[in-house]
Amino acid sequence: MVRFLAKVILTLEPIITKDKFHESIREISAHHKGNLLNMIGVDPVVFRTESSRGEVDLQIWVTTITGSPLNRLVIPFYYVGARKYIFMCGSKNSVTFVSDALQLVKDKINALYEIMILCPINGDKKTHSRLKTKFRKLFADNNLENFSFHNWSEPNDLAAIFKDVVEDIVVNMPQDVGYVPVGFDLSTVENIARQQGFEVTDNHEVLAKLDDILFRINLQKNIVYAEKSDCINCPKECKVSKKLCIEIADKGFSTMKGLGDLRMVSILLAIKDGTILTIKGGKPQEDIEVQIAHLRETFEKTCKNKKK
Repeated sequence: MVRFLAKVILTLEPIITKDKFHESIREISAHHKGNLLNMIGVDPVVFRTESSRGEVDLQIWVTTITGSPLNRLVIPFYYVGARKYIFMCGSKNSVTFVSDALQLVKDKINALYEIMILCPINGDKKTHSRLKTKFRKLFADNNLENFSFHNWSEPNDLAAIFKDVVEDIVVNMPQDVGYVPVGFDLSTVENIARQQGFEVTDNHEVLAKLDDILFRINLQKNIVYAEKSDCINCPKECKVSKKLCIEIADKGFSTMKGLGDLRMVSILLAIKDGTILTIKGGKPQEDIEVQIAHLRETFEKTCKNKKK
């Protein structure tokens, strides 16, 4: 069985208990030491288990919907390629939450795939029965026929649910549907960049100035260069440019398997709010401040000396 055979999207209801729900998922999964949910709106974790067809790594893309324009712009693309759409609910407004989420992502989901509602075990049976009735009406109104309801109390309950998810996926895997790890590509990233106020050139580049530094971001090649902005009109022989090393996984900047070009969105946002200058690496020479300082030193030794 090929690892990362299938992907599911799990959307947390934005309530006070969502962080507890999230930690319960991370407790039973393999994941990066950092939590990317706040940075890029998704935390990819892996649930590893045995199925009737062999060992499987299930990608669970944990996300949540906020009022942020960027969040609502990016979130739908996480749904591309998912085999299950899981909603983790826990309030009296759960039906409204799922309804709003479905409207937001309706052009990215496959109506044939199962929608799963996960609710913590609390309240009485009548409350759960009324909640299920409301959900059934919601799905009927949206012409969605494949759905199920599940209750959980502890992480082990979630593990049992995910094992069943894996088994159902591997047994009923469509033969004509390839695995799509994430819905991002160059065109999507460029559209997101424009939505955030950046101009994208015909060469797939974004130019962004921060203080005396001009960042040249190539969205096609996933490369970031820094140049001295006050040297734009300098002679060609004295222009100074440095390719930046930005590989910080717990900040959402590294190339993680399945994230595709999404890391470039993180870099653009970091440039926009100035936090790119605070990025630290595993080694001093990977710190952005150190790299920028080296760029300025090179500029002082080359361009300014040539002007004398």
